[in-house]
Amino acid sequence: MAKFYVLRGRKVLWNLLIIVMVIVALVYIFRADDGLNSDQEVTNDGESGFSQVVLVEPVTVRTIPTKFSEYKLERERMRSRQVELLQNLAYDSNSERERKEQAQVDLQTFIEKISRETEIENLLKAQGYLDALVLLDQEAITVVVPVTLVREEAARIGELVHRLTGIRLERITIVDETIGV
Repeated sequence: MAKFYVLRGRKVLWNLLIIVMVIVALVYIFRADDGLNSDQEVTNDGESGFSQVVLVEPVTVRTIPTKFSEYKLERERMRSRQVELLQNLAYDSNSERERKEQAQVDLQTFIEKISRETEIENLLKAQGYLDALVLLDQEAITVVVPVTLVREEAARIGELVHRLTGIRLERITIVDETIGV
């Protein structure tokens, strides 16, 4: 029988929520002002030949952020910085050959990791876990889903992750949201 770990409870989610809230606070502190200006649009009535100037106010549509979407946004920012640093090292003409080669290998490994995490998150999204979060390590993986799972659902997620990554089931941790713990 396959073994996998499911962390349940508010304590794990509370710690994750605190981290996300700190990141959200930092994003809002450093975010640029979103001042909007109104534009004019000229419409032409084809039959009468008259033009009409219409004042058009831009509308900003924002999605409701979740704790996971905010974390993913910050994670993407950090990854972009890491990729940029590795690219600078890999293609710096002043760097030693060995250092450049190692940076290229690290960059390729990092991009593969990002691709794997994204692939698993998208497959989980297709199965209905819209805000699933995947954190891949060399030897282990953590999957966080914002719902309470039953044993069969956790087993399906564990099998999916195992099949895609080859990581042993006992190295897969699934964190769900359990009410009342």
